[in-house]
Amino acid sequence: MRILVVNPPLGGAAAAPCAAQWAAQALRGLEPLAVWDANRDFWNQRLLGGPRAEAARVWQGPGFYDPALYLRARRALKEGLAQAEPKPGLGSYGFAGLGLPEEADLESLLELARDESHPLHAWAQENLERRLPPESQALVLLALDVPGQCLGAAVMGLWLKKHRPQAVVAWVGECLGLEGAPTGSGPAWDHVFSSADPGPLRALAASLLGQGPDQSADPSVSAPSFSGPLSPAPVVALDLEAGEGPASLAQAISRAAAQEAGGALITNRELPATYLEALAPALKGNPLPLGLAASLSDPPSAQVLTALFQGGTRLIQWRAASGGGPALEQVSQGLLAASRAGLWNHLRLPLEGSGDWAQALLDFVGSNPHTVHSWSRPVLWPWSPHPRSRIGEPRAEAYRQVAPLPGGPLWRQLAVPAHLLLYLDRHGCDAVRHWRVRPTGEEVYRLGENLTYVFAKPEDIAPEVLEEIALLVLAAGKVKPQWLRFNLANAYLVSYASEEGVIVGTDTLKRLRPEYVASLKEQSGLDLTGYTERGYISIRPEYRGTGVSNALVRGVIARSEGRKMIIITGQDNLPGQKLLARNGQRLALTYYSKRLDKPMQIWMPRDQDPELGEES
Repeated sequence: MRILVVNPPLGGAAAAPCAAQWAAQALRGLEPLAVWDANRDFWNQRLLGGPRAEAARVWQGPGFYDPALYLRARRALKEGLAQAEPKPGLGSYGFAGLGLPEEADLESLLELARDESHPLHAWAQENLERRLPPESQALVLLALDVPGQCLGAAVMGLWLKKHRPQAVVAWVGECLGLEGAPTGSGPAWDHVFSSADPGPLRALAASLLGQGPDQSADPSVSAPSFSGPLSPAPVVALDLEAGEGPASLAQAISRAAAQEAGGALITNRELPATYLEALAPALKGNPLPLGLAASLSDPPSAQVLTALFQGGTRLIQWRAASGGGPALEQVSQGLLAASRAGLWNHLRLPLEGSGDWAQALLDFVGSNPHTVHSWSRPVLWPWSPHPRSRIGEPRAEAYRQVAPLPGGPLWRQLAVPAHLLLYLDRHGCDAVRHWRVRPTGEEVYRLGENLTYVFAKPEDIAPEVLEEIALLVLAAGKVKPQWLRFNLANAYLVSYASEEGVIVGTDTLKRLRPEYVASLKEQSGLDLTGYTERGYISIRPEYRGTGVSNALVRGVIARSEGRKMIIITGQDNLPGQKLLARNGQRLALTYYSKRLDKPMQIWMPRDQDPELGEES
C-alpha cells in the first residue's frame, strides 16, 4: 500500500497548493508517501509553452518584483490563456485556475470527464500509469483548492476507478466543505474530506496501512513541499491543526524557512488574540514572510501586532461572518492598529450581502482603503445553493459623486495571495498600498508622487473645479451643503491638490459670515469678528497617509497674510486634532454646539492671541 497526494490540474498556477500541502502534512511520517503536483506539470506542459514561456520566466525571476514588468507579463499570460481556452461552455482559464460557468452542474461535469477524447484524459492516463503500475494498492488523495479542479479530479478519479480498482480515491480540500460540493462516495471518489479536521483522513490512511490512528503523523518529519510554477520563490501553505500550539507552529515555520521557502501562508484557521500573543515571541528572528488569519471580533493588541510584524508577519486575513459582527468602530480600531504596525489587512467578505451589517461593511471597506488594504469574496461551487443576495463589491457611497480615480489598485492585479505576500516582503505595505495601475493595464504610478497644488482666490478658479471641490468636501460627511458653495465662492483662499487629472484633496481659508460670528459668540463666549476660519479640509480615502493634508494646511497658513485664523473641529475628531497639533496649532477653547449636539473645539496658531491661553 502506498499513498499518493496529487494536486490535480486546472487549479491556480501562481501559488503553492494549500490542499495538497495540508494532506501531505497531515500524513507526514507515513511511508511510502509520494506527492505529484499534476497541476504544475499541466501548466508547464500545456499552458505555459510557446510565447507564454517568456512571460512565465519574468514571474519566475527577479523581474517579478518590478510592477511594470509584472503587469506586462501578466497581460501576455492572460492573452495566452485566452487562446488556450477549454471547450466552449466549460468556463475559462485564469490565474486561479479553471473558472466554471455558473450554469455548470456536477453531473454534466462528470459526463465531460468520462469523455476519453478529452485531451486531459490522455495526459492524466500517461502520468498515472507511470506512477501507479497495474495491480497497485494505493490511497490516492486528489487535493482541491478551488472548484475548477473538480474536472481534473474527476478525470483522474474515473480513470483510477476503472483501471486501478484496488486504489482508494479520496478528494480532500477546504472547498469541499462548502455547500454543493461532492460528498460521500461517487463515481470518481470513495471518500471526501474537507480540510477542517485531519483526524478522519489519518484514520483512513492508518487503517489501510495496518497502523493505529495514533501512529498516523510524525510532527518531527517535514511534509513534502509544493511550489507554483509562476512565482520566483515557493510560498508554502501551513495548515494549523486543531490543538496545535504556538511553539509547534513556530517550529513548522522554521522548517519551511530551512527548506528555502519564500514565504508561508497559515490562513486555514482564525487565530485568537491569546494564541497570537503567545506566537509573537516565538517568531523572534524568523526570516520567513508570513500571512496569518485573525478574528475581527478578537483582534490582538497593538503591541502584539508590532511584535508579529517584527517576527516576519506581513499579511493578516480577517474573515467577516455573514449575518453580523462587531461594531464597525471596533473593527476600524483593530485594523488601524495593524496598519500602523506595518501589516497588510486583507478582509474576506461574508457570503450573504442582503443585511444591514453587510451593506455597512461594504461601505466601510470602500471608504477606508488605508486600513482595509484588500478584500476578497467567497468562492462558490456553481451548483451550490446561492444566498438570497450574494455580497457585492465594496464601494464608498459618499465618494460616488466625485470623479473616479483612473485605473485601479495594484493589489487587484497581483494574481494570488502568495504574490501579494512576496510583494509586501520586498516593497512594504506602504508602497504596495499606494501603487496604482493606469487604465492601459501596464503602467504603474504611486499615489502622491506627482501631485500638483493650487492656492488661489475663488474667482481665479474655474466654476467646474469649485463644484468638484464642493463635492469632495460633502463626501467627507462632516459639512452640510447649506452654506458650502456660498462660503467657497466668497473665501479668501481655496486650495486643492490634484493628480492624474483628479482633485484628491482640498482646504479653504473662509470668511466668517456675521450670523455665524454671532452664533459662535453666543455658544462659546468668544467674539471672532475679523477672524478667518480654515476649514473644509477633505482628502480622498486613497490619499490618506501621502502627506496631502499636511501640504495643504501648511500652504494655506503660509498664505494667510497675517489674518487671524481659527479652526473648528469636533472633540471626537482625533485625527483632525493630531493634524492641527502637527502644524503649529493649539486648542484655545471647547464649547457645546446646540446645532450639532456635541462638544466642539476652537483651535488657532500657537502664537496668536496668547491672552486666550491654551486648553490641555
